[in-house]
Amino acid sequence: MLPYLLLLFVLPSAAFAQSGFSNEIGETTFYHFDGLSGTKQSIGEINFYRFSDGTTATGNRIGDVEFYSSSTPRLNGTVNHLGESAFGNWQDGTTSTHNSIGDTTFHHFSNGRSCTSNRIGSTTFTNCQ
Repeated sequence: MLPYLLLLFVLPSAAFAQSGFSNEIGETTFYHFDGLSGTKQSIGEINFYRFSDGTTATGNRIGDVEFYSSSTPRLNGTVNHLGESAFGNWQDGTTSTHNSIGDTTFHHFSNGRSCTSNRIGSTTFTNCQ
């Protein structure tokens, strides 16, 4: 449900629109978002993220809670899932909500950023304001 969650935190908030996409191939997801690229590799419920700016993170889902760990404070936190919604709390003080309707997810962050992700097959397109 949250393929772009960490990528959205890696990028600085800006007053202009940003867009990107991801492609899933097997257990690996490839991200491309306004000049930043990255990968997510999954092993069971554990995800390993690596971005072209050198940022790395690990995500581990236990039940309805995802735990994210990184040396970057904005990528440390938890995401609690409740049905088609998810609620994030991040070490830098940011909170986030993620609501899915079918293949569309609406992301809202307490820092004012809003994004919409649309999944079509193995590709997800995301636009942020």
